[in-house]
Amino acid sequence: MSQNKLIYVTRPIVPESEDLAELISSILKSRRLTNGGPIESHLRLRLSEIMRVPRLSLVCNGTVALQLGAKALDMSGRVACSPFTFVATLSALLWIGIEPVLVDIEDEFMTLDPEALEDIATEEVSGIVGVHVYGNPCDVNRIENIANRNGLPVLYDAAHVFDGAFNGQSIMSFGDASATSFHATKLFNTCEGGAVIARNDAVAARIAKYKNFGIVAEDDIEDVGINAKMSELNAAFGLAVLEQMGSEKAARREVISTYNDAFKNQDLVRVVGDRPGLSERLQYYVIRIPGHGRRDAVYDRLREKGVFARRYFYPSLSEVPAIAKHLSHSKMSWPVAERAAKEVLALPIHSGVTLDDAARIAAEVIDGARGRK
Repeated sequence: MSQNKLIYVTRPIVPESEDLAELISSILKSRRLTNGGPIESHLRLRLSEIMRVPRLSLVCNGTVALQLGAKALDMSGRVACSPFTFVATLSALLWIGIEPVLVDIEDEFMTLDPEALEDIATEEVSGIVGVHVYGNPCDVNRIENIANRNGLPVLYDAAHVFDGAFNGQSIMSFGDASATSFHATKLFNTCEGGAVIARNDAVAARIAKYKNFGIVAEDDIEDVGINAKMSELNAAFGLAVLEQMGSEKAARREVISTYNDAFKNQDLVRVVGDRPGLSERLQYYVIRIPGHGRRDAVYDRLREKGVFARRYFYPSLSEVPAIAKHLSHSKMSWPVAERAAKEVLALPIHSGVTLDDAARIAAEVIDGARGRK
């Protein structure tokens, strides 16, 4: 790790210029720039095959994907969700008039705690929004059981998932719908973009309608919708990025292996592991450093060395005034989420991180956690 080298927590995959130029040339010739053109359709089919989901709708970003999913599932009023997530999960709901009812998380995987969910999954809420944190799936079977007993739809924020599988089934296939992001920071990206995956045809039809102004035919506006379509240019970027995915995944696996070897048997550094049954996670590599101030000391130490790790997710959204002021249950507590937010640190994981870089980053983390100078 060179003294002058800056290493960020993530680095966007960019396509080969020749691959992208060829696709853009076809767009320019056709003058078809949006509204479900051939490039967008091609990408949708490719992603449906890769993710093993039949009802995938491409949209302009992951935040809108969450809003479309919630609207298509008729969520309104109050909805159960997690305080341990990126702010977009809750702000997307608030912007369409839904109040989040925060539910604490499991300590090990930091996803919705089914036992805590049981306490509020009554007529008090109209749905459940779970977050597959760091690509670890929620306890989908227990959540589905709770949802079925209470007649509640389930929407998953799958922004940290691309093609992961859980017990042999696509993670995107759980729940009534899943929303994901193809932002530049994600494993797969379209610069900006996202997708909504529906469990059944009725939900898929509502998503298709809502993302196109509520229009179902040239002169038939059936409902109030928005413009959430993905452009041909974004779809072209994504198609070209797909060609780089194999090499990027291979590089990330090697970085993960280097980190795992370094942190093995380290009592001051706890690696966030995979939920049993998960195929693999390549979006984030996250550790927990318990002890008052230890995580922040390591974070500062790495920055001094030119390594920009991130405290994903800090603070817990239950402690963010801009969010908390919208919550009517502000006197509740979420101790597991708030403790996790003070301990987590996402380390750089992408093809720009060499194995030597990874080993040195791990050594700095261990020394920092031990309080060494």
